[in-house]
Amino acid sequence: MSRPPQNTPPPAPPNSVRVWCGFKLPRMQVEEFNNLMGTVFIPATVKMQAAAGLDSYVPTVLTGLEGKPDSVPDETALVFWKTQQAYDNCRNKMLAGRAYKLTHSGVFDFENRKSLSSFPVPFNGSLEFDKPTYLFEKNAAWMHGTVRHFIAESPAGTDPAAFLAALSQKLAEIKQNLNQQLEGAIAFARKDYFVYWELAPPAAPAETSEAPSGVPLLKEALAGSWSRAFTAEPANVTNNGLWDEWLGMTGVRAGSSLNVQFERQ
Repeated sequence: MSRPPQNTPPPAPPNSVRVWCGFKLPRMQVEEFNNLMGTVFIPATVKMQAAAGLDSYVPTVLTGLEGKPDSVPDETALVFWKTQQAYDNCRNKMLAGRAYKLTHSGVFDFENRKSLSSFPVPFNGSLEFDKPTYLFEKNAAWMHGTVRHFIAESPAGTDPAAFLAALSQKLAEIKQNLNQQLEGAIAFARKDYFVYWELAPPAAPAETSEAPSGVPLLKEALAGSWSRAFTAEPANVTNNGLWDEWLGMTGVRAGSSLNVQFERQ
């Protein structure tokens, strides 16, 4: 899809992103979940929060992918804000933000923190469970670049410490060797899975075999595990509003990875 004309706010700081990993409620069927992602949740994330400082939004729908383990999230997303304070203001001080937050419990499983989001911290050489991290101290315009996403199941029978150590080594290589080629990189590990996003310049090839990328390195560390790699496709929601007669993004399905295009405030 073509990208619409965009205003150009300053690039977002790397610590201003909510790293989201969500699991659907057990009672919800795959088709129902994916339909709700496209017709409600993905467009509502933009329409109810853009005016409050939402900067960029990259959701990926995973439920329904062949062979996906139940221990791997059904949806992941990077939700960038102008600042962390903009996020806090939207969620706690604005009616639209509070209403949007409440809709999640009807779709996502939050028991025992199964579904969660949090801000990342700088990568210090050691990846930790349940603590997102960013590799580069660069402000970046994630809406306008090439975003690649990688997700993998934790290897069966692997010691958790060894799992983290192997990933930490690869992330350190990415940080050292790809600092000039990538504009951003974010990683997150839980005991059952690992997720990673990277931002390349807009003209960069989508395929990791044709461009500098950390994804092949991470695949090496997780060889033998279920994994998938995606390149987010631009998806325009600029011309539709909350009060328009609009069915939403009806093409969202298993494997949809989107870099949502919208007018920022």
